[in-house]
Amino acid sequence: MLRSILLSVHLLAVIAWLGGGFYELWLGRLLLRSRGSAAEAVLIRAIYRSDLVVFGATLLVFVAGATMAVLLDWGFFTHFWLGVKQAIALVILLIVAWILPKALDMGRQIAALPPGDGPIPPALRASYAWLEPRFAIMRILGVVAVLLAVFRPGLPG
Repeated sequence: MLRSILLSVHLLAVIAWLGGGFYELWLGRLLLRSRGSAAEAVLIRAIYRSDLVVFGATLLVFVAGATMAVLLDWGFFTHFWLGVKQAIALVILLIVAWILPKALDMGRQIAALPPGDGPIPPALRASYAWLEPRFAIMRILGVVAVLLAVFRPGLPG
């Protein structure tokens, strides 16, 4: 029962995390194409709201996964596929810690925007440009972790 609950929480958080991340990617492409237009403010606000969901889901993925490792006696780094997933989780958490101050600053810049549509200031554009490649790295690592969970290399067939 506990395993099912934890696994369900973990999987739902992964879906929210990667789904939100790829939604952000799509919005980001729209943002880049709308440079200087009225749509920029709307898009950057939507990206930031999605960031908050992705951030929460990232933490939930980590907490649920670590809880399963401890409570279900799976341990840490005991199987190749699980160890790599756990290492990926640690790298992602380090990236989150690294980018969090810049992301919070971007949130303050977004909150300072006048209400409604409009172009965004160059400093806000620069904040997003700095964050996006780091978000991309986390998305790639997340997909690798999902593939490891599905195919579990190193386990007997």
